[in-house]
Amino acid sequence: MKAVKNYLTDGLKKFSVPLGICLIFFIFYSILGVVRHNYYGSFGADLGFIDRQFWIYSHFSLDGLLTGSHFEFTSLFLSSLYWLWSDPRMLIIFQAFVITFSGVAVFLLAKRRKLKSILCYIILLSYLTFFGIQNALWFDVHSSVWGTAFFMWFIYFLDTNNRRASIITFFLTIGSKENMAAYVFLFTVVYFLMTRKKDALLFVFASIAYLLLLFKIVFPAILPKGYTYSSSQGLVSGSPFQLFDSAIKRETLFYTFAWFGFVPLLLPLYAIPILGNLASYFILGREYVAAHEIFMHYRVDLAPLLVSSTIFVIGRFRRLNSIFTAVYLLICLLFFQYTLHSPLSYLTKSWFWTKPSGVDSINKLIKEIPHDSDLAAQNNIFPHVSQRRKITLIWPDERTFKKNSPCGKQNCPWLRWDGSPKYIVVDLSPEWDIRHLLWQNNEYKMAINGLEKEKIISLHQQVGTAKLYIVNKKPK
Repeated sequence: MKAVKNYLTDGLKKFSVPLGICLIFFIFYSILGVVRHNYYGSFGADLGFIDRQFWIYSHFSLDGLLTGSHFEFTSLFLSSLYWLWSDPRMLIIFQAFVITFSGVAVFLLAKRRKLKSILCYIILLSYLTFFGIQNALWFDVHSSVWGTAFFMWFIYFLDTNNRRASIITFFLTIGSKENMAAYVFLFTVVYFLMTRKKDALLFVFASIAYLLLLFKIVFPAILPKGYTYSSSQGLVSGSPFQLFDSAIKRETLFYTFAWFGFVPLLLPLYAIPILGNLASYFILGREYVAAHEIFMHYRVDLAPLLVSSTIFVIGRFRRLNSIFTAVYLLICLLFFQYTLHSPLSYLTKSWFWTKPSGVDSINKLIKEIPHDSDLAAQNNIFPHVSQRRKITLIWPDERTFKKNSPCGKQNCPWLRWDGSPKYIVVDLSPEWDIRHLLWQNNEYKMAINGLEKEKIISLHQQVGTAKLYIVNKKPK
């Protein structure tokens, strides 16, 4: 016992600086996410859906495991976190913790490849500040974040020949989200070609087997219309040219490599998994244009591929293993952080710390909603009321009226929802915009007004700008 204690003490002393850096970023990212959530700043319902999923799993139910567009069995194990604190903020803090402390794996990998200490620290900073990680932690909660963290540890354990740990982190990675298996496959193929380590082949074939299982058996069985995020022309349709056939894609390609000073391109073989990752969004999922940009959460899974290739390249070329490379990478980091104005900079802005006017009203109204009632909720309110068996999202639409139009025009802004909820909850504060409402504020208010005039909804309770309506009938 004393030997274990001494080992842990020595380890903490030896790696106190990288651990301290990871701790600082963990605190920053936790604040960023929690304050945003508390102020109803959610831009999407993803946090609400994942919160509901964890809440259901934590109550020993598998409802929804095989009905969604993703297959994420790692969430079954992680849902035990809700036995400690059943709250969306647990997810926000957890994902900040797991991704920031995966930076320890980055530091250890750089040390193992004999990079100079200053380079190890700068590469760690480049990883923790990578725009893909910043945007993912700002844009609510996503399974790809903890999948990315597990992937980083998998790369480290594979490189250190720790078979047991690499097998565990492999399954945690591919189980986080179905596309992670494809990135593990690409990485391990290239890693085997560069190192000839036989263990890498084990994960090459395991990744292929898992992908075939999902896309040939699981998804066809549960998704009659096919995999949700594939092109309408087929999952493997498209051409390599579509990797850079738009300004948005070219911009994403540039910033992806620029953040790490274009170092991964010095050994083109290591760039293959990176390009393969982008191709999965740009070519296979080319119709989902939102996934082509540098924003939101879609670039987070590039982080382990970029940072590991940067470390391997510098370790391969001795002349790069210098303080000059460290300075160069630091300049790239600072310059593109400033240029892209990524979310960590929001902590210095007064608007981030200013509470929107509707927050207190919504908080008071939510307490009055019966917890066992079926509910439809506004986009940014959804994560705050998602822990119930039946919950649906309100989304915008348009309705055509031939006569007696409630908005005075033939086509009126309209709102819809799935199922037959008893109530809908909305807030009409002026601060909310299309990111929070899925529609512009004035159009959203017109839609609510139209639903009232058509007697589809009736006001049940109001606190300030927050309103709870009884649903009389389903919108046409």
